[in-house]
Amino acid sequence: MNANADLQVWLETNNDTRPSIVTPYVQSSEDTNIHYRLYAIKKGKSGMSSVSQSGTVSVPARKPTALSRMSLSVGQTDACQIELILAKGGMPAGTYHFECPP
Repeated sequence: MNANADLQVWLETNNDTRPSIVTPYVQSSEDTNIHYRLYAIKKGKSGMSSVSQSGTVSVPARKPTALSRMSLSVGQTDACQIELILAKGGMPAGTYHFECPP
């Protein structure tokens, strides 16, 4: 049984800006506080770079809530991945992996 099955997680990307703006969202079936750690790691011809953010947000029941916002500049030949780690009530609530937007 997954105690955190009530969480939905997704990324929204605004590709109309340069660099692209990425916003991770979470939605819960109940009012809760979510602690998050967000990582983006990019590897390309000029080397490797990473950025991380973390924090805690109050998530109202059934309301999509933005956790953070970050801008990413990714070249065509770059490899880039986003990792989002969530905790709820001090317990792990999931780890999610996404490809960076082009």
